[in-house]
Amino acid sequence: MPAWMWASIIRIVVITLGFLIVISLWGFYTSIRPPRILSSLTPKNLQLEYEPVWFKTSDGLALRGWFIPGGTATKKTVILLHGYPADKGNILPALSFLHKEYNLFLFDFRYLGESEGRYSTVGAKEIRDLLAAIEFLKNKGIEEVGVWGFSMGGAVALMSIERAPEIKAVVSESSYASLAQMAPELFMIPVLRYPLAYLVWLWTRIFLGIDIRDVSPAQAVRNTTIPILLIHSSNDAVIPFAHAQLLQMSLKENRRAEFWLKVGFAHGELGKEYQDRVADFFRRHL
Repeated sequence: MPAWMWASIIRIVVITLGFLIVISLWGFYTSIRPPRILSSLTPKNLQLEYEPVWFKTSDGLALRGWFIPGGTATKKTVILLHGYPADKGNILPALSFLHKEYNLFLFDFRYLGESEGRYSTVGAKEIRDLLAAIEFLKNKGIEEVGVWGFSMGGAVALMSIERAPEIKAVVSESSYASLAQMAPELFMIPVLRYPLAYLVWLWTRIFLGIDIRDVSPAQAVRNTTIPILLIHSSNDAVIPFAHAQLLQMSLKENRRAEFWLKVGFAHGELGKEYQDRVADFFRRHL
């Protein structure tokens, strides 16, 4: 083969590799540092009494939250976990109906909302955030909690069960089953999305010390026996329905696991039955 042909091949390979590296680094960076969303809504807008709070994680980050006492005097408390890249105010209007029977505790995950942090890990280190929230509540005399989580929040709730015996029931809506399987969803380039996802895995290992293959709610819940309500829609365009099917398989030995697999709803769309289904689940198990 002539030297000029070798030079052309090498040039094409170098350009292609450079393209993959640049695009994957862009995908990695924008994933861990998305634009912050700061909701203007507070519990006061919904005529709810609340206590603004802050607490620290095991790795020293200050997280901001709200403690909303229940409509009746009770120690029963539900922690509400927002999705990515939203904040606590984003989920409050849809879940405030639980205030009639439970104390509600909402906080912003690391980096997001009003909380400290230089980056998000989309679920990996956010487990520490939930564990810190539980410790905060224990200092208020609350020893048992229910957890409701949406999207990333749902994944964090599932991955925290075995680490927090204080969690007695979980509602997980639109959770991913594996963060590694979500990586290709960052890229819409059919042929290159998997090599790009591999590079994102590599950057996450190098820069954050996290192996996204270990960030797996599906693996985390295999041996759990606590009540779990798994909610997902077949039309979810953000977290593909295949993730719900993987989670359902992982929970097949859990006799107290329930599944509400909706048809025709988008990511985060609730539907008319939503409040009744969630309230009934917590009444039975919390």
